[in-house]
Amino acid sequence: MKDPFKRFTVAVTGEFGLARTHEKMKQWVENNGGTWATKIDSTVTHLVCSKEHFKKSVAMVKQARKIKKLKIVSFDWLEDSLMNHSPKREGEYLMKGRVKAAAKAKAKKTATRRQNVKQGVKDFEKGVKEFQDEMFSDGYHIYRDSTGFNYDITLARADLTSNKNERYYLKVSPFRPFPTPVFPSFSPHGARAFIVRPRLQRLQLYETHTAPNLYATYVKYSSPGRSATHVLCPTGSSFEMALGNFKAFFKIKTRKTWEQRLANVQVEEDAFIYTPPAADQPRGPMPIRPEEAYGDASAGFW
Repeated sequence: MKDPFKRFTVAVTGEFGLARTHEKMKQWVENNGGTWATKIDSTVTHLVCSKEHFKKSVAMVKQARKIKKLKIVSFDWLEDSLMNHSPKREGEYLMKGRVKAAAKAKAKKTATRRQNVKQGVKDFEKGVKEFQDEMFSDGYHIYRDSTGFNYDITLARADLTSNKNERYYLKVSPFRPFPTPVFPSFSPHGARAFIVRPRLQRLQLYETHTAPNLYATYVKYSSPGRSATHVLCPTGSSFEMALGNFKAFFKIKTRKTWEQRLANVQVEEDAFIYTPPAADQPRGPMPIRPEEAYGDASAGFW
């Protein structure tokens, strides 16, 4: 067909990119037999509309909806009709159906992602339990302080249903002698885990069953389809070394010192979230001086 837009009067609302200006679309319509309109009235047959303007129901969209025979279509209808040299049937290009289908697809994707995260958390917790049982059989248990707080915590991204999820499980434990603590999986200045973008990280401090007590600190990582456990402070370490590494890792990931864990301190968006126990549960010793809990989280490594 020589003039694919013959008998059509076309109006446009919304932005479609630098190469698809309203002026260019006007030329395409008029050069292919159509009539260009700058306002909505009963003579308009098609309104080419962006998704943003359709969802916001701007003035031209509201007016177009009142005209029964007027079709509100996507830019693809205009482009495909030009390429086809004949007008395409509007059905698959109607904005109402496209927006509805996009919302349905998004909801399905979100539900799938949430289910995957839920299953990932379940698998992660199972792995943590297995590692804890293994440590127990090796003579270690989770360290509990004088307040009754267990040094076994989970760190997670705020947006757990997104692809940027990360979780860390941190623990400290005691036994097998090693002279000094090490950071095999990260450096104090770089803090990068072996697993790319892990969802979960569990930080744990272990203590030996028998005295004299020795300690160790581990972190377990989880990301989609992968998990691993890394040593932050090896078995046989002193309490000071194991706890120091525990606190260091906590600060690197949360951007807050361990003493600031209950404080409402402003940190970067990519920082991990630590959710403390309920107020009626043990939370570990807190500093007596307020400045220790509400000071600058970025001051110093420890």
